[in-house]
Amino acid sequence: MLVLRDIDKRYGATHAVKSVSLDARPGTVLGLAGENGAGKSTLLKMLSGVERPDRGTITLEGRPIAMASTTDALDHGIASVFQELTLIPTLRVDQNLFLANAPTTALGRIDRRALARRAEELLTRYGLAIRPDAEIERLPLGERQQLEIVRAVERNPRVLLLDEATSALSAREVAWLHALTERLRGLGTITLFISHRWDEVVTFCDRVAVMRNGELVGEAATADLPEDEAIRLMTGESFATAFPHRPAHRAEPALVATGLRSRALHGVGLTVRKGEILGLGGLVGQGQRPLLEALFGAHALEAGEIRVGDHVPVHRLDPRRAIRQGVAYVPQERKSEGLLLDKSIAVNMTLAILGRLTSLLGIVDRRRESAVVDPAMKRLAVKARSPQVKIGTLSGGNQQKVLLQKWLFTEPGVLLLNDVTRGVDIGTKLEIYQIVADIARQGVGVVWYSTDALELVGLAHRVLVMLDGRINAELVDTEITTEAIVRAAIVKEGADAAALH
Repeated sequence: MLVLRDIDKRYGATHAVKSVSLDARPGTVLGLAGENGAGKSTLLKMLSGVERPDRGTITLEGRPIAMASTTDALDHGIASVFQELTLIPTLRVDQNLFLANAPTTALGRIDRRALARRAEELLTRYGLAIRPDAEIERLPLGERQQLEIVRAVERNPRVLLLDEATSALSAREVAWLHALTERLRGLGTITLFISHRWDEVVTFCDRVAVMRNGELVGEAATADLPEDEAIRLMTGESFATAFPHRPAHRAEPALVATGLRSRALHGVGLTVRKGEILGLGGLVGQGQRPLLEALFGAHALEAGEIRVGDHVPVHRLDPRRAIRQGVAYVPQERKSEGLLLDKSIAVNMTLAILGRLTSLLGIVDRRRESAVVDPAMKRLAVKARSPQVKIGTLSGGNQQKVLLQKWLFTEPGVLLLNDVTRGVDIGTKLEIYQIVADIARQGVGVVWYSTDALELVGLAHRVLVMLDGRINAELVDTEITTEAIVRAAIVKEGADAAALH
């Protein structure tokens, strides 16, 4: 039904896609796997009409098609959902769902009642408990992504392109999308699916095509391609070398928190030791983010005490004090919470240490800036022409490395990481693993929340699993397995902070 032959795309000296050929039968869910920069998204952009191939042909149902725009792609029955949201944040849900075809009155004005009614019927049909009159900017990121998906599926596409469409979704929302793609499979729709989470590729896809450096380097039935072999194809490295050796940690605490209470936290306590990587597990929304933000002073507490290193314990910590005491926090949403996308790499990387780089007049000394930024970019292998490139133009993995370095420049004693490898390619993940292990080896206490249980198994000295705003289980040494983490994430074990510490 869909055939790509010798698709080629260059951007100046960069050969983004190199003579890629693929095909898919009706009802196929085809996974595209590879690191950031491997060419996956570029391939989908050419299918969606965002970009034009320099060479090659695209055939749909036996007919060659050419697309000069996304409108052309939609006319051919190709709908897209990208990681970057296209909803208008200041409009309501119903307005976004029917932006191009809103019902009108006899006078030609938008019929608001009919609009709300149609939106409610649509949301109900897709099993979404979202109010039609809710403003988009007030919705969680996952719900916004679901609305993007609904808009695409409502076009009854013959081909659906999902480019990292699960990166903002919770486990429940991912299950919702899987059920939806299964329904589309039954209708004969082809789905092209990109995800950096291998378990999702296995769950969603019949087949997987692996790309590296713009080339197709392997293709197989998903059931016939083990994760280790997929990683080897994507990176040239074996999964056995994915996780660095855990550094030895010290006995003295880097941070101690006791009895943390708020609307989201119910008596949470923890201790992270110097040089220790303390993992946080559990399903999304069980209090991990409020806990990390509380340790950084960005989540209002009703009760509790936090002591950082040798500093005096405090009941109310704020971010300024936390930073002064050596606490750094890398948020989950790098684009909305961590970076200034229209500013340069250099500006973003040095935001937390501007005081060291400015003159008495408050002007940034560019020589001092270059002295810290240039070596950091080389060390982190940030792929960009220069430090003055806007960070919004970089891949997600390179953005994440810059954000991490921003906080490492502060020389923290405690590093808080909120799912920092989400939406990051496997190669960058391996680099981040090594960076964090090196930081811990220097005596920094690390608290790492990850939605990937395998990361916690491979990296953490201990794992605290959260459920309903409490610590449900503490796992150490050989107890740290994916099975144990998943079990503690869904089954109450009666353990709480007081019992654990």
